[in-house]
Parts: sequence; C-alpha cells; structure tokens
Amino acid sequence: MNDFWRDVRYAIRMLSKQPAFTAIAILTLALGIGANAAIFSIVNAVFLRPLPFPNSERIYQVRRTGNQIGGSNISWPIFLAWEQSRQLFDGLAGYRGDDATVVLQGDPQTISSLDVSSEFFSVLGVQPALGRAFRADETRLGGPNVLILSDAMWRTHFDSDSGVVGRTVPINGKIFSVIGVMPHSFSLPLPYTENAQLFLPLPVPAQSQNPSNFMRCVGLLKPGVTPAQAEAMLTLPLGELSKVFPDMIFPSEKANLRPLGEYLHAAAGPVPLLLLGAVSLVLLIACANVANLVLARAAGRTREVAVRAALGASRGRILRQLLAENVILAIAGGVAGVVACYFSFNLVLALIPSNLPHIGAIAVDSHVFAFALLLSVVTGIVFGLVPALQTSKTDLQTSLKEGTERGGTSRERGRWKAVLIVSEVALAFVLLVSAALVLESLSRLMHVPVGFDADRVLTIHVTLPHAQFDTPAKSLAALDGITTQFAAQPGVQEVAYASALPMDKGGDWLFSIEGRPDTKESKGDADFRTVQASYFAAFRIPVERGRVFTAADSPNSEPVVVINRAMAAMYWPGEDPIGSFIWVGKPVSAASAEPAPRRIIGVVGNVHEDALGEPPPPVMYEPYSQATGPLSAGVLSGTYFIIRTAQDPGAITPAVRSILRTALPGQPLDTARTMDQIISNSLTSERFQTTLLTLFGGLGLLIVIVGVYGVISYFVAQRTHEIGVRMALGATQTSVLRLVLRQGALLAAVGVVIGVAASLALARVLRGLLYGIAPSDPATLVGITALLMIVVLAASWIPARRATHVDPLIALRHE
Repeated sequence: MNDFWRDVRYAIRMLSKQPAFTAIAILTLALGIGANAAIFSIVNAVFLRPLPFPNSERIYQVRRTGNQIGGSNISWPIFLAWEQSRQLFDGLAGYRGDDATVVLQGDPQTISSLDVSSEFFSVLGVQPALGRAFRADETRLGGPNVLILSDAMWRTHFDSDSGVVGRTVPINGKIFSVIGVMPHSFSLPLPYTENAQLFLPLPVPAQSQNPSNFMRCVGLLKPGVTPAQAEAMLTLPLGELSKVFPDMIFPSEKANLRPLGEYLHAAAGPVPLLLLGAVSLVLLIACANVANLVLARAAGRTREVAVRAALGASRGRILRQLLAENVILAIAGGVAGVVACYFSFNLVLALIPSNLPHIGAIAVDSHVFAFALLLSVVTGIVFGLVPALQTSKTDLQTSLKEGTERGGTSRERGRWKAVLIVSEVALAFVLLVSAALVLESLSRLMHVPVGFDADRVLTIHVTLPHAQFDTPAKSLAALDGITTQFAAQPGVQEVAYASALPMDKGGDWLFSIEGRPDTKESKGDADFRTVQASYFAAFRIPVERGRVFTAADSPNSEPVVVINRAMAAMYWPGEDPIGSFIWVGKPVSAASAEPAPRRIIGVVGNVHEDALGEPPPPVMYEPYSQATGPLSAGVLSGTYFIIRTAQDPGAITPAVRSILRTALPGQPLDTARTMDQIISNSLTSERFQTTLLTLFGGLGLLIVIVGVYGVISYFVAQRTHEIGVRMALGATQTSVLRLVLRQGALLAAVGVVIGVAASLALARVLRGLLYGIAPSDPATLVGITALLMIVVLAASWIPARRATHVDPLIALRHE
C-alpha cells in the first residue's frame, strides 16, 4: 500500500507538471466516458435493473399468438375464460391505458390513467402506501366509482394530504372516491402505461360477446407451474372461442406467456443497445487518441525512465508507475464525464421517447457511477498499456546519453501511433456512416407524403358527457353547433370533426363483402373512422372516385361508406368498388355487426394513419350522421375537431378554447395540437436515435482531428533532421508539404478501407433503423470517405506548413 500511494502521489506530480497534456487527455476521456455513462443509464434502466416487483421472475405477459389479422391483445371473452384458470396463477389481471378528464380546483385537465382489474396490484406484489387496492366487486361491471392515485399525482394535485382517502374527484363527468395512494417507489414500466397518474377500475363483465381486442394481461404463475404447462391449458379455451367467433379468434391461435422482463426488453427495441455500441466506439476513439498523446509524452521521458532503471527499479515497478499515471488520468476524465453527464442529463431525458419502458427510472445513480469508475480504470489500463510497455523497455547505455533517443524505439513508437490513428479513422468512419444513414433516413421520413395537407391545421379533443348528451341526436347537435361557432372565427377556412386523427392510431374493424362467396377473399380488416362530411375538405384529402359524404347522408338514408385507395386496391384489384356493399362487423358476430350493409360511394387518397415508415393501411370512413350502430358506441362522446386556418393556428387557439368553455363547461382545454406537432411527435424515436448518433459521430470526428494533428506533429518533429537535409539538398517547400500530407493521407486511406469493410459488415444491424436508404448506400460511403480524407488532410495541414519553414542550418546544427 505504501508503494501504491507513493505511485499515486508521484503520478499526480508528473501530470501537474504538464497541464496542457493533462487537460487535453482529461477532456478527451470525459467526452468518451461521459457519453457512455449517459447511454448506460438508459440501458441499465431498461435491460439490467431488476424489475421493481417481488417474485418478478414469475410475472408473465399473457398473450395470444397466431391471429391472422395481427395483434396479441385480448378481448373480454378470452380474459373471462383465462380468469377461470386458478390452478395456474396466483393472480391474473387485465389492464389498458387511457386518458381521463379530471376536474381539480375547478380546472378540467386531461390526465393519463390506467384501467386495471382487481388483481393487478397483487400480481405485481405492490400495495398502496395509503388506503387499499381495488376489491373484486369494484372492478366488476356496475361497480362503485373508486380510484387510486399515483404518488406524483398525490403530491402535485393533493399537496401530499394524508387524509386524501375518502375525498371525491370528478372524472369523465362522474364522481369517484379516492381509496388509495401508491408508494413513491412504485414505477410502472409496462409499455403505454409509463405516465399513468390515476388507476381506475376496469369494469369486468360477468359474460361478454364482444370479441374486440383492447386490453393486455399479466399473470403471476404459481410456484412449480411452467410457462409451457400454462400455455397448453390456456390454449384450450381459445379453441372453443374460435367456434363462437370464427373470424376474430382463429383455430391456429395459441396462448403465449412471455416473462415480463423479456417483454419489456422487446418493447424497448434494439435502439438503446445500438446506441451503447455506438458510444463505445466513441470511447475507443478517445482511448486511441489519449494513447497517442501518452506515446508522444513518453518520447520525452526516456531519460527519466532510464535513470530510475539505473537506480534499481525493475521493469515491472516502472510499468506499474506508468499505468498508475494513466489510470489516474482516466479516473479524472471519468469524474469529469459523469459530472458533465449529471448536469446535462435533462437534455438527454428530453430526447428519450416517452414510450420507452422504465423511462421514469432512468437516472444517474450509484450504478452509473460504479460503471463510470470501472470504465475509467479499464480505460486507463487499455490506453496506457502499450505506451507503458514501450516506455519501460529501456536501453540504459543509449538512453542515458544526453539528447539521444533510440532509433528503434522511435520507429516502434511511430508504428504504434500510426496503428492507433488508423484505428481512430476506421472507428470514426463507422460512426459517421451510421449517423449519416439515420440522418438521411429521418430526412426521407419527414418528406414522406402523408396524404393530406397538415399545414395550418389545429386539432382539439373534446369529450361529451354522457349524462348531458345521452342520444346521438343531442351529440350531433352539440358538435354541429360548436362547428358553426368555430367556422365563424376570422381566418378559419374549414372545420370538421372525426373519431380519430391521422398519425394518432385509431381503431380497426373486420368487414365482409356482400355478394361474394364466404371465403377469405370476401373478408378483411381495415381501419375504421367516423368523420363529419367536411373532413376530407378540411384535410385536403383528394377524392379519386365517386363522392364523399353530404348532408343528404342522414340517419334515415341508405348506409354509406367511403374507402381509401389502399383498401380498393387490396380487395377490388382491377375493379371499381363504387356501388359494392360491405358488412362492417358482420364476420365478428351478429351482436356486433351493423344492421345493414353499407354501399361504397367513394374512394379517397391514401393517408398515413400510423407510422410514416409504414405503408398507408386500408381505411373505411362512415359519416357521423350514421354513427348509430353498435360499432359506433362511444364514438360521439370522444371527438376531435379539425380546424384549418389561413394563418398560424396558434392565433385562434384562445378563441377556440373560449367557445368550448362556454359550450362544454368542464371540458379540458389542454388538448389543442397542430397536425405538424402530431406528425413531429410520431418521429420521436427516430429523432432520438438520429440526434445521439449524429452527436457521437461528431465527437468521434473531433477526437480524430485532434489525434491526427498530434501524430503528424510528432512525425514532423521526429523527422526535423531529415527535412532539414532534404531542404539543404534542394527540396522545395511544395515537396516537403507533399511529403507530410502524404503521411496523413496514407493513414486516412488505410483507416477508411478498414472502416468501409466494417460498415458493410454491420449493414444488417442498421437495416431495421433505416427508411428509404440501404445500409450500404454508395453515396453515403463515398461522402463519408471524402469527408474523412478532407478532415485528415486539414488536420495535417498546420504541422505540414510548419515543416516547410524548417531552417536547414538550425535543424542540422541541432542534430
């Protein structure tokens, strides 16, 4: 220990004597280690940290697989059948995310909520810190209106009142009683539930004929029951239900149990791990750069090391001393990096997609500090080992001669510096290619034709209280009255309302085509939208055939439907669908089917309803005036207004809110968004990965510039005598400049060749992140090659110019 502390003190003294070297090395390492710490905090929260629930190894996401129309969610009939399997589970619970209109201090607000069945909290092994959880009778259809608050909701809106249990809260036009408050440590990492502030009862019916798949399910397996056993037993009810709902539940379907942790990892996707790989490349570049700096510094310490060896220090003792300096340097860089990460962490959090599991638990905590410390020590050894081995290998007889340095050692150091620079260039090439590809991919996504005109369109969501608007006629009268008031505002061009917005993921329904044989070709699945007649005009959606809805399409007229081009091409290829009839909902069950078929009266252009990177799905539109069937239940209560303006939509937002405040007292007014904002929000994940990869690529390029400059400067200093001789023999400044730049260009060329090979090898990894561009895109590879060559030559230019000003007499006299 005495030797250890002596090494530490000596290392600190030596580093303090060269503040410029120390500062550059620490800054370089801080960039690499700090960036790694930031990304590790995400990876740790999503992939490494144990789930915050007892018996988490027995908690499974209970799903179904093999459904021919996609999706793993379940319906009431499936849940009720599985709920009978008490011999398999210690608890089985359904849940679904939603938004609730809550009135707090007289101000209506839209707050994320989670509807859960009675065993939800017992499955997770968590109980409220105040009050109690839901009882079974409270989560049955017709049960009492009760709710549980999240800790954040309790602190923010109820001032941490310990007497909150029993208080009432108006939610969705009904009065709910608070029965509990969740613990502060309770974190819900399930996808689409991360922001839940309220927990409401999921009204489980005693029986149901509604096969609509709208919820997810989690279960706590009994000890000794294997997932395979549970899957086999839960698949049996699916077979029976497929006979009742043959077009909604298929005979090929099976139950599937997936460990909750594995389910969350899959929901997070590969992006966090890919970013960790990218930021590791930044650290490797930083290590190579610092190793080059240490090698350059070691050239001036040959005599010092020789003196220590002459006084009896063994090579191992010298090696340990040199590694101590490097580790201290790395730890200092790691501390600086973590501090920078801590103070800039809110910027990182702002970029993270809100649907990333565990986002609430992402933090710079003790695990991140431990990771940074371990990384610093390993980094110090990695970048310092080669320089330390080179420096400790000393020829005493040669090294103790004043002003001399072994040519062999110098050449060997030069080779190592060249290898390190080639490595930096190759790693930077991979990073820059990745960043350029995702940047181009994002650019192409942002320019994908969405199928409608989103410019200067304001949207706002309203909920009509059922107690006040208990019939379709009342609801339509209220919506039409608000529409008239909106349309009267200055600058408003078009107003419409709809059950869902493009890019906001509405629902879908099965349908069958009238007059065709009962085969697969006569049935299909399409997104189902209820829209007001001026919807297509408000969004500037082109009408390609037939017509769209008019005032003549009333509740008493023939049921009609408009479809999009994708639906027409899929189910009427080479035919004109106008005049055809479809039964919406009929393949599901008689109870859920509409009472009469709908005649197709028009075909409109395709609209991106989901992600921009996916092709537009088939869509069918029904008019609001005919939204009276069982499929449209609830459509009239939750509606989106679409307002097209001649100027900035923000200018009419106050007027819109004022109208709603008068027409619908208690209506939340915080749901106003422009369509541009909705489209931008749909690209949050792509923007996250693009921003970070671009940042990492930029960091890598900056470090390469510093490294190339240092190596070429070392090259010039090492060959000062040779350059002096060349110039004394008649070499021109141009030839000397060419000599030095050739050295930099050669290093860059070798690095680029290796980088191209590595990028092509990694093409498959990037393929899933890209849209409209191949991972091996020639233009990108050529562009990054040109960029790196230019950057390396630019970094070589200053030392090259310095070499052309070498005075031959001074250089030869010095030697």
